[in-house]
Amino acid sequence: MKSKEQLMDSVGKWWDAGMVGNLILYRSPGANTGDAIIERVIKAREMDLPVRVAFEMFMDELGIDRGEVFRNSKGEPDRIKLTRSFDG
Repeated sequence: MKSKEQLMDSVGKWWDAGMVGNLILYRSPGANTGDAIIERVIKAREMDLPVRVAFEMFMDELGIDRGEVFRNSKGEPDRIKLTRSFDG
């Protein structure tokens, strides 16, 4: 967790780096610290070719229409929440 000053520094670094997307700042009620989370959309056409090929294969193999991916507490790829058409 970050102090108010560290959060403000994070905003400046995000802005100065020219990053795009949503920067979400939050803190719990009564807390003296908070955190910053960035949400960003990366289009397949913006990916390096090997990453794009792997991404497309991943989505095709699982039949994904939409999804979210998650890492576990160790930072390892852990799970995906996906949605796709269901024909019964």
